[in-house]
Amino acid sequence: MRRREFIAGVAAGTVARPFVADAQSTRKPVIGVLYHSNPEPSLGLLRNALRAVGYVEGETIELDVRVAESSQVRLSEMAAALVARKVELIVASTTPAVAAAKAATPNIPIIMAGVADPVGSELVASLARPGGNITGNSLAIGEMAGKNLGLLREAVPQADRIGILVNTADPFHVRFIEFVEFANRSVKADLRTFKVGAPSEIAAAFDAMKAAKIEAAIIQPTLPRKDVIRLALAHRLPTASPIRGYAEEGGLMSYAGNVPEQYGLAAAYVDRILKGTKPADLPVVQPTKFEFFINLRTAKALQIEIPVTLLARADEVIE
Repeated sequence: MRRREFIAGVAAGTVARPFVADAQSTRKPVIGVLYHSNPEPSLGLLRNALRAVGYVEGETIELDVRVAESSQVRLSEMAAALVARKVELIVASTTPAVAAAKAATPNIPIIMAGVADPVGSELVASLARPGGNITGNSLAIGEMAGKNLGLLREAVPQADRIGILVNTADPFHVRFIEFVEFANRSVKADLRTFKVGAPSEIAAAFDAMKAAKIEAAIIQPTLPRKDVIRLALAHRLPTASPIRGYAEEGGLMSYAGNVPEQYGLAAAYVDRILKGTKPADLPVVQPTKFEFFINLRTAKALQIEIPVTLLARADEVIE
């Protein structure tokens, strides 16, 4: 890029600038971290990954963490607040959080941490050339949702009527249903979809699944995890979700991209952007490692005997 074009780009806010502290101050770069819901365990993984590339919270950087608790209104307000604070960049987890950050700023760099389908959700132009101010990684949630359907059916082979519980506040829910339905061509279960628009509707959705005699369910990851897991156990319903933390927190199983890998990449992109690389020049990366978790404590609570062959394929069995 020619010098004149670079200067014009900086003035317009379209060229990423390296963070340079004022010689008269000790201000550290501020990184906004935006969650729709479910910040743990990923927030701890992000802090560890940043430390691994030389950024220690409170010493060399400041993190401004905002969690919307599944509220779209709060998510938009929090994104706007990060922009008003003039953070150096925003790390946003899940599609709703990235969409809120994108709506709030066309200039501040945004790093996606585990978005389901960034191209299909129109967050980036393409994986190789994202364009604009957004880059990061995709967790291929759609494909993993289909994989979870097959594994859940193996775990509970007698379950014929399977629910799909989706979060309509997340625009990816339409594609999530499509991916599960596509995978069902080989599973051949009787699928039923149940929609949740707000956390207050989750209990009613479980009541509806009980009335419909649903025997197992696939859960969209952007739903409030603790509430879903608690209600699934109360209704004695085996469930799976394509996100690692789901099984760790008490869901029956999960098959998903490796979350430490995801946040390691996010931290590496934080480093490169703070040093001046433009988000548009960093390709969106898809997962290369996948993990299968089974929570045996939950299986026992639900009186489900997991086949030995399935346990042998798990990367971790939680006992």
